[in-house]
Amino acid sequence: MTSARRNTSGLFLKLACQNILRRPTRTLLLILAVALATGAVFAAVIVGRGVEASIDRSFAQMGADLIVVPADALVNITSALLTVQPTESTIDLALLDRIAQIDGVEKVAAQSIYRIPMMVHMPEHRANLVAFDPKSDFTVLPWLKEKLPREMHQGDLIYGARLGQGEALGEELEPCDQAAIVYGKLGRSGVGPLDDSIFATNETAQYLAQGKIKGLSAIPSFDPKRCSAILVRLSVGTTPEQVKFAISQLSGVKVITGTTIVTSTRQTTSALLAAMLGMSALVLLGSAIVIALLFSAIISERKREVGLLSAIGSRRSSIVSMLLAESCFTTGMGGLCGIALGTALLLIFQRSLVYYLETLHIEFSWSSPVEILTVAMLCMLLTIVCGLLGAIIPALKVTASEPYALIQLEGG
Repeated sequence: MTSARRNTSGLFLKLACQNILRRPTRTLLLILAVALATGAVFAAVIVGRGVEASIDRSFAQMGADLIVVPADALVNITSALLTVQPTESTIDLALLDRIAQIDGVEKVAAQSIYRIPMMVHMPEHRANLVAFDPKSDFTVLPWLKEKLPREMHQGDLIYGARLGQGEALGEELEPCDQAAIVYGKLGRSGVGPLDDSIFATNETAQYLAQGKIKGLSAIPSFDPKRCSAILVRLSVGTTPEQVKFAISQLSGVKVITGTTIVTSTRQTTSALLAAMLGMSALVLLGSAIVIALLFSAIISERKREVGLLSAIGSRRSSIVSMLLAESCFTTGMGGLCGIALGTALLLIFQRSLVYYLETLHIEFSWSSPVEILTVAMLCMLLTIVCGLLGAIIPALKVTASEPYALIQLEGG
């Protein structure tokens, strides 16, 4: 019994392949339509993700919208957008959570700055060390130009562009009489405090503070419960004045506002990007509907064939499987051609617009090969699912009718 069913299933699969080749012109046009839709969606998704990543990186390099500093601190507004400036004043780190809960605040990041000795036998040779949290940071790591091929560990240091010209990646140092390694270097920003400082995680700063210089702590001002400044990024639709007023109610702090044109440009571009992604989703939905309608029309015009198969005793499930197999084969071939077409479009995009951007020193962030392959597989799967959804409803509806009715309808 099982062997007979297998033979029947194989027969209907073979029949499905023959039906696809029976009308080669229509099949090729259908595959072309599916390929165009799949290729457009695949290329649009990859380019869209690259544009989004590039915009996020570019705007992250513009720094924060606001910076919260101690009330008695003197801060240069332009430099404060990227990192904290040298100051001995500190604020309570508990304010970080209170500021994060204010309406309109998207991200907050705390930074602390210390003067540390770089050599044991030359304690007067000091440099600025900025401690930050990599998980919440949005102003330092976007400037990371080169780094070791691993995650940051305790004892790793990141050098600013001007400070790290004579240091090599992986070079061993002994700041604060503690072993440390040059993990990475930042690109040149033109902002003094960012280019002339050393950056490390909070854990590394605590590790360096354990070092001893002449029997005393290498960083006597180190306090894990306090920070030098809190950088704030606003959400889309929020003005700096709204959040500045709320933060000003906190005691012992003052708020420095960045350039408003940078904030408004970032928010406007983010809104436009969200609208573009929404339009891409609508295009994808429209393509899915068109594919579904094509298969619905194809099955509807084959009522006579379905009626004859039912009249000679074919199972309903076998007929439905045959029709669904045809849709899977067609959409699968169209999906493969679409991925190839989308890849060709991406290569053209890379050799034209991306190359032009590189000549202007504008970096375009491509997705990783694994992510691109994942998107390709998802587009293939989505294409096949659209074909199945477009075929299954009319297939079930047609096979539910009486054979003689199907034959008479098409014959008349």
